[in-house]
Amino acid sequence: MAKKEDKAVDLLLQNTIELQKTLVNLALEVKTLNKKVDSLLKLFETASSSFREAKSKGIPQGNVPGELLDKIDTLVEQNKTLAKGLLLLEKTMRERETMSETTRAEMKAAIEGPIERPFESRPSPLKKLKQRQKEEEETSDEEEYKPQPLPEFSF
Repeated sequence: MAKKEDKAVDLLLQNTIELQKTLVNLALEVKTLNKKVDSLLKLFETASSSFREAKSKGIPQGNVPGELLDKIDTLVEQNKTLAKGLLLLEKTMRERETMSETTRAEMKAAIEGPIERPFESRPSPLKKLKQRQKEEEETSDEEEYKPQPLPEFSF
């Protein structure tokens, strides 16, 4: 029995270590992705600002069509809207987190409180069976079975 438990514990430890390795790799990949997205956003911001400056000064844009400039301006506005939305989402999540902390405290208090165990007061089915067998033995000792002759039948 101990060998099975040891194997199960070893398997759980091995799975936990593998999970931690995977989480570390995932965190590193997310960090790399964040850096790349940040550099991409800086590139867009730089391009947008240079196009805006050129447009405001009346400098010819060269090979860049006006439609592209409008689309880039639209993208910049959408990015601003997304940033505002993310900030609101972060604020909402923080509010929920503080609310959930109070809920967690309430749950912890409830868990640490007295535990009711409804099944402990009832006897188990095995105990019931043993008790019934004891009662039958006691009654059988008091009233012994006495064989009787079979009745006679005539046809």
